[in-house]
Amino acid sequence: MKKILPTAAALLLLPLAARAESELSLTLQGGAVKYDQALAAPSDLGAQYGVRLGILPTPVLGVELGYLGSQSNVRDVVNNTNSTRFISNGAYADARVNVLPDNVMPYVFGGFGVTNFKVDHEVVSSDGGLHGKTVATIPFGGGVDFNLGAFKLGGRFQYNYLLTDQLVRTAPSGSGVTTGNNTNFYGVNLDLGVSFH
Repeated sequence: MKKILPTAAALLLLPLAARAESELSLTLQGGAVKYDQALAAPSDLGAQYGVRLGILPTPVLGVELGYLGSQSNVRDVVNNTNSTRFISNGAYADARVNVLPDNVMPYVFGGFGVTNFKVDHEVVSSDGGLHGKTVATIPFGGGVDFNLGAFKLGGRFQYNYLLTDQLVRTAPSGSGVTTGNNTNFYGVNLDLGVSFH
């Protein structure tokens, strides 16, 4: 009896799965990135780039696996003088929901990721400032895809909430280094991709 019920359910769902229009897509993205909160003023508008694999077993629901990198110029957050290059490289996985699955397809997504931050010419000292670190992130946002046959053209907004508040060191008037200045980053990208059905 325990084996009959799952088998019967699979046989009933098989015609629905066969009719579902599944899709596999590969998308390149490029655009602009900006940091907020503690790095809102010291950071310039930077470049963001990435690639993602989309797996949509149904026209409405799917998953995405992606790489997202960025580079920005950031002034020293302690004395606001020297500018350094702040580089991020990250991977993420998210669940995607297509709001209106058609040739014009708005969507929302949310998931989990890991991002490594690197600071050019980092000097670890009591002077404070930015420092490199690998942190967990929560990426979420939305976008729109224009399906042009086997090709995709679109736009995407992605906010990356960092599960740490210790990318920035500060050096108070006392001794030692303290941490705790929070920052997150967000980007707007243009997408160009190809899909396989």
